[in-house]
Amino acid sequence: MLASVADFVRYFDGIRRRTWAAVDRVTQGILEWRPWPGALSCGAIIRHLAGAERFFVTKVVEGRWTDALDPGPNLDLAASRALLVRAHEDETARLQTMPDARLHEHVKDLAGFDVSVWRLLMAMAEHEIHHRSQLSSRLSAAGIDAPQLFGYRMEEVIARARAVGP
Repeated sequence: MLASVADFVRYFDGIRRRTWAAVDRVTQGILEWRPWPGALSCGAIIRHLAGAERFFVTKVVEGRWTDALDPGPNLDLAASRALLVRAHEDETARLQTMPDARLHEHVKDLAGFDVSVWRLLMAMAEHEIHHRSQLSSRLSAAGIDAPQLFGYRMEEVIARARAVGP
């Protein structure tokens, strides 16, 4: 359970930093490449993440849903990145205006069920992680090394764990 909006903002900033590690590896050459027809491209994922942050924050701050999830038209790499930066700055500022007590209030989710505001914010985080994984998959499929979550490959983690011992 979240105790404060400030705690969530710090938590989500960490998630977004790890997302940027993947976004930073996207090149203009693979920006709109799709691994199969109908799949989201890297660019669509980046634009969708910007919209998703607006989507969730609008619900928790204003109590309404938007259609901001739509990635919209293709943009070049610089514009896609700028959209993600701007959305995060704007939505973080809006979120920080929300009183902590609002975290424990209930709102209707998309299925009409009551859900705590803090749970919607956690859903925003899970949503970002899901699409960051898609972005990493696109990078790998395009022959670009996807970033390691905390900077270590699995083999390095195993070796360090064995070196430390039980």
